[in-house]
Amino acid sequence: MKANWDDMRFFLALCRAHTFVAAANELKVTHSTVARRISALEASLQTQLFQRTEKGCQITPAGEALLPYAEQLESTVIALEESISGQDNQLSGCIRIGTPDGIGNCFLASRLSRFQLNHPALEVELIPVPMYYSLSKREIDILLTVTRPKAGNFIARRMTQYKLGLFATTEYLENRPEIKKREDLRGHRFIGYIDDLLFDQDLRFMDEFHPGVTPVFRTLTVIAQLNAVVAGAGIGVIPYFMAHVEKDLVPVLPDTHIERAYWLQVNPDSKQIARVRATIDFIVKEIQSDKNLFLSLPVG
Repeated sequence: MKANWDDMRFFLALCRAHTFVAAANELKVTHSTVARRISALEASLQTQLFQRTEKGCQITPAGEALLPYAEQLESTVIALEESISGQDNQLSGCIRIGTPDGIGNCFLASRLSRFQLNHPALEVELIPVPMYYSLSKREIDILLTVTRPKAGNFIARRMTQYKLGLFATTEYLENRPEIKKREDLRGHRFIGYIDDLLFDQDLRFMDEFHPGVTPVFRTLTVIAQLNAVVAGAGIGVIPYFMAHVEKDLVPVLPDTHIERAYWLQVNPDSKQIARVRATIDFIVKEIQSDKNLFLSLPVG
């Protein structure tokens, strides 16, 4: 058997991209080169790694068995390259971060841009709502979730608790019946998620404030919900850290809130890579230094 790292690069690219064309784009080669290298690898291993179909390439059981070894080799090569080339002090390469859209767009985006100023050779890919990307398949380097991981060989740590409350605009509230207790929410207009399309059931926030209500405006992102609330469309469940920057929003039932937590996950091997380690350290520091945003109501 003769398989080398260059063979594994093509194998991993096809595992993650699922088509020869997409893998070729990632590797900056032609799709015929990818097809030829995969066929050569299969010949050297004397087994079929992918089932070719009209919809793309599906990994076979033999390919699944090879995948963890290829990923381990990838991590070793990356760590070796960074160590030998002295890149620990000057970060370079690409880091892909998956987050819920609220913390990704409203908290991390501007701060990661500042992080890049100190590391101009570092490329950052921020993916809000990363439900189509896999940490285990190395399609993403760092993953933030609102659910504590229950399985997988990942390093996980709780970043922070955060609070959510009901918010609306003053204009909306002035033209509607007064709200002094939860029962007064009946008859009001609500903004929320599309329940049957939720990728995480921990996002069913509205049920904890007003069980059984059907929002009149429904979407898959909290950013869209925030924009609808700011436009005066109704009442929405908004994280405190997002409400802090919207001066037109006021809390509804300010003594009532719910809590969730943000969890950071990373592969053990990936954590040894300098750019991954440095990015995690930066994210942790930024969240810890701004903890008040996550846990306190905006002040008038």
